Amino acid sequence: MVVNTKILQTFLDELSTIIYEINRDNIDKGYIEKWQKRVTVYLASIGITRLAHLQFVDTVDIPLNYLKDPNQQTRNEVIQQDFFIARRVLNDILIKETLLKNKNQDNLKKLKLLQAREENFDFELTLAEMICGDNDKFPYRSSHFINTFFMDLGFSFIHNGETRRIWIKERLEELTIIDIHKIISKGLFKRKYFNDDARKKGLNRDEFFKEAFLEFKEFIQESLEANIGLDLSTVLDMNVNLELLFDQKANTSDQSLNDLIEEAKDRFLNNDRQVAIEKIWDSFERIKTFYNSNPKQKKASADKLSKNISIDFDKKFIDEEFKTLTNIGNNYKIRHHETSTSTLNDEHINYLFFRMLSLIDLCLVFLHKEDD
Repeated sequence: MVVNTKILQTFLDELSTIIYEINRDNIDKGYIEKWQKRVTVYLASIGITRLAHLQFVDTVDIPLNYLKDPNQQTRNEVIQQDFFIARRVLNDILIKETLLKNKNQDNLKKLKLLQAREENFDFELTLAEMICGDNDKFPYRSSHFINTFFMDLGFSFIHNGETRRIWIKERLEELTIIDIHKIISKGLFKRKYFNDDARKKGLNRDEFFKEAFLEFKEFIQESLEANIGLDLSTVLDMNVNLELLFDQKANTSDQSLNDLIEEAKDRFLNNDRQVAIEKIWDSFERIKTFYNSNPKQKKASADKLSKNISIDFDKKFIDEEFKTLTNIGNNYKIRHHETSTSTLNDEHINYLFFRMLSLIDLCLVFLHKEDD
């Protein structure tokens, strides 16, 4: 994605103004709507959709007397939540650009962490469950120890009895990836927390720490893969490109050649791989004589074929491929079965079959063009 840092900084400056005006109860809903639309459209254009679910204007409609308990958050603190998340998303994009310009080892770790955050919509909630100990692979933290956890890291967050994981999630949503990295590296995996909790629970502290580490590692990997679609070729056990090769029918003026190619493919699909590779090599030897069936003219015919399929390409490369595959056919149990030839395992039969089929398919494309 191509990021215009000046545009992002403008959005951030405007957002600071919005938050300031909210604090003064001087809210212009029309301005907020226009700002939201501009930001959402721009972020979508660079592949960021994290703000799409935020309801900026809806939260502005919260009445002044919405919260009756003076110990709870103020109205402005409630309606600011989405704006704080928006500010963090914009800052994360700017941070990403900085990290990409200086790819040292530490920055690469932060970039990977940011990618996991971008891909997994539940990133903060899952991390919050680890911090408070709702995920039992991690030390349990009561309200008091949650406050201590954040204070030790330099954050002035105060938990006042709200649902622990939800409150932590909301705090994490406000923090940039730099702060998240700090929380994980210097807080979440601080050995003292594991040692103390393991002692209380009668656990082996090293095993306790190891299980947490593996849990976190799996979380990051699952986050990175969260939006990867299913490649149907893995279900159908056939690569899409290979399907195209099998669908390409041999329809040359040489019917014997056509029959050899089709038999080779049928044999392969029916799991008769040894005969399939023999037939596909027979097809190769046959197609080399396409322009002249006289055995004495086979080399000249093969050279003409190589020349034709090398148009706008590298004939030397094609000649080398012809030579290499010819030698493989002679030296392995493909065309000859003397004791001096080598046996191929199934993996190599598969590889060589498709390598040869690809070359023959290229030849057929140009032969069909000639016929046309």
